[in-house]
Amino acid sequence: MQLTRQKALLRARIFCAKIWQNVRRRPVPKGTGLLPLTPHIARDIGLTPGEAERLRHRWPSQSTRHPYL
Repeated sequence: MQLTRQKALLRARIFCAKIWQNVRRRPVPKGTGLLPLTPHIARDIGLTPGEAERLRHRWPSQSTRHPYL
């Protein structure tokens, strides 16, 4: 009887700990990435076509597709 009660208390503690972990977790901020640079946005902020192309360029090290480059 005593062993059954201890197991039940242990399961209740584990259950409460898992709920507490989920409640404590901070929400992930949404929309923190850069907006894609469209021609309209580039024109609005006063970029020349050459400057806009330089900003659009992605180096291989900025991509996770080929992590060894």
